[in-house]
Amino acid sequence: MSEPGQEKQSQGAWRQGDFESWDGAFRALAPVVRQQSVRVAEYTRVLYTAACAAGYGGANPERARRVKGVHADVAYRCGLYHQIGKALVPKEYQVEQTGFSPEEQAVYRKYTTEGRLLAALLQERASRSLRLPWGSRAADIRRGNEPFTRNIQWLMVRESCQQHMERWDGGGWPQGLAGAAISPIAHMVGLARTLDEAVSGLKSESPFDPAFAQVLSLGGTAFAPELISILEGSREQCRQVYQKYIHYSRTLPQTVHLVDKRPDRPMGLTYRPLIPRAGEPPAAYEAVAWFSLNAGQPEERAGMDQVEDMVRRAKQTAELSFYFLYEAADALYRLTNCQIPAQAIVVNLFPSFYALPSQLKRLELLFENQPVERSRLLFTVPAATAGQGGKTVRENLQRYLRHDVALLLDGYRPELLPPEQAAQEGFAWARLDPALNGTPEGAAAIQALLAAGVRPVGAAADTAETLNWLAESGAVFSGGTMTGAMLEEDDIVREALARENGS
Repeated sequence: MSEPGQEKQSQGAWRQGDFESWDGAFRALAPVVRQQSVRVAEYTRVLYTAACAAGYGGANPERARRVKGVHADVAYRCGLYHQIGKALVPKEYQVEQTGFSPEEQAVYRKYTTEGRLLAALLQERASRSLRLPWGSRAADIRRGNEPFTRNIQWLMVRESCQQHMERWDGGGWPQGLAGAAISPIAHMVGLARTLDEAVSGLKSESPFDPAFAQVLSLGGTAFAPELISILEGSREQCRQVYQKYIHYSRTLPQTVHLVDKRPDRPMGLTYRPLIPRAGEPPAAYEAVAWFSLNAGQPEERAGMDQVEDMVRRAKQTAELSFYFLYEAADALYRLTNCQIPAQAIVVNLFPSFYALPSQLKRLELLFENQPVERSRLLFTVPAATAGQGGKTVRENLQRYLRHDVALLLDGYRPELLPPEQAAQEGFAWARLDPALNGTPEGAAAIQALLAAGVRPVGAAADTAETLNWLAESGAVFSGGTMTGAMLEEDDIVREALARENGS
């Protein structure tokens, strides 16, 4: 990524002597670096205050001088200016990239040692007692000759600039310091920075607690066990800092569900992943309804086909259908809030739903109450019902389609409803009859649907051969035992975010 002479550009910043003040150098940092530094400063102050109260570093007199409550404001400055050395490199090199070459990474890491020198330069410049010999002193510092000082506050800042990437087990940089050789304030800044990176970089609905636990696990390796214990005792104060700067994190909004999913409820939805082809992440999910057969054993479940006749005779088709529609809408809204790239949720409805008087008003209320994209909530309707149903059914379907209710033709065969007619009537999706899987007629039907502008979906992808055939024939995505196990809504979110977080 860098050009030859990149290191000279860094040295050039010294020659220019651009930075007359701490504020000037801080403003030269990229915005994302400045924002991170402010958050790290807040976490550092929390850690430092707790460390002073706990007597951290007291066994070593030299270390103890750096951990006194009177230096709390200095600790904040240590966190704020720990990356000040990045002001000496172009902004595009201020944030480490995974694509950095070894040479680029070496240039990037110099910000720690050069940051210490820049801190010394700015400290000397701000000192009134050194105004007269300033020119020669500044040039000397730029050449790498740090002026000696006994000022603890000055040393705390310098050490934080240089040592915040050092690790307890010696695995850090730039010097590979280990254990007590690392300045205690620099060690706190490094821990504060690690905490900030964890909580702000984890894409989650509630990232703080898992990220905090991840950082706690670093005790004895990256960080001193005693300091990790201090962090653990400061959990709630750190949470307050996180909440203060939550808008800089990848935190996702919590979804308010309209369906109360109690553990003892007698019905609900599970979800089948729908995938484009083997090895690819889900492109959509199919919501499958379940009913509890035994109130005392909710794991004993029945499907829609087992209870439909009973539901129809009890005149509960509409009520139960909308219960499931609302639950599926809740799930879709949550996927949207979590920025999970699912094209749609397919909801299996009772076939008798379409024989009921129009439910359009209730559907409109559904989309008003849970504002999901209606084109992404697909209601299944048997292709035979759409192609050969009675007048009432046909009128209901047309009414729904005219109001942009997305209907998926289920068990599609061309003789039930020609592709061109399906498209003209407003059907945007069709799921192939599994009996056509692997046949020339099935492949022709998929191609005809695509040509008509209807998106084909595959079913019964229960073998790798069938899944591959559906993908190669043009199915947008398919479902079946080969596309993944049934999932609860929480599992969908957990797995999708784990993929995005790289875990």
